[in-house]
Amino acid sequence: NCSLGYLAVETRKPEKWRDFNAALLDLPASGNADGSVGLQIDAERQRLIIVPGERDDVLAVGLQMRDEAALEALAAKLAANGTEAQPGDEWLCQSRGARRMLVFADPSGLRLEAFVDPAPADKPFVSQYFADGFHSDDSGFGHVVLNTRDLEQAERFYCDVLGFAVTERLQVRLGPIDVRGIFLHCNRRHHSLAIFGAPASKRLNHVMLQAQALRDVGMAYERFKRHRVPFSLELGQHPDPDSTVSFYAATPSGFDLEIGAAGNEIDPVGWKERPLDRISSWGHKPTLRLKLNSLKALVGHRLGLN
Repeated sequence: NCSLGYLAVETRKPEKWRDFNAALLDLPASGNADGSVGLQIDAERQRLIIVPGERDDVLAVGLQMRDEAALEALAAKLAANGTEAQPGDEWLCQSRGARRMLVFADPSGLRLEAFVDPAPADKPFVSQYFADGFHSDDSGFGHVVLNTRDLEQAERFYCDVLGFAVTERLQVRLGPIDVRGIFLHCNRRHHSLAIFGAPASKRLNHVMLQAQALRDVGMAYERFKRHRVPFSLELGQHPDPDSTVSFYAATPSGFDLEIGAAGNEIDPVGWKERPLDRISSWGHKPTLRLKLNSLKALVGHRLGLN
């Protein structure tokens, strides 16, 4: 009934995002009524929305509903769960590029925006760095990975109320910390959303863009290295059934951008969740940056700072 429609991030460094996009991604950009900048990756007006503000973190996750009936059904489920939801006003809908919207929050306070009928782009997608474009269709685009303090509470909400299902359940040690997580699907994508229960200073762990061509991922990896962008995980491949070849690098806001390709889809009908005890089949070597950030987050968590 839904797919990942867009991600809105708030940043204190909009000019650095502009330079980051120009040097490394070359995604067509357009201005919105609220002063935000939308980045295009396909036939829709925007999938990534950069909003000037006081934080460097996720502002909202946009969930595209299949149709009006699906949006109405979601409103009923939220009401039955006791979750307050409000319709998005005309200004917000215009800024997000949606005809109709329902705004609510998950148990951790993360803003969610369920919408229908996204605005089309004015021009076809063109990028000098991603000539074959990105994989995005009725299953949405890429994925978003969030951090939470209460993984069980998050799972209940996203699965029981929003209708996601667990693809894989992660238990792995990354650097100095143990990470538990769930990879959630709402259609044939292996995951549109994942949630990690690990100490973190940011709510957003990373956002992923899925390139059509594996060549574009390799060229992006070399381009990011030339520009000395800090990596968290170097080039590698996730295990089956995902199998995505990707790398993770820092954005101007501190969370990561994963660029990957060649991932597999699943059949959501009758899918049985699987355990996962590793993040890669090869590569994805954790960098010193990731280890230090993980240690800092762990210390901050124990001191009650995050």
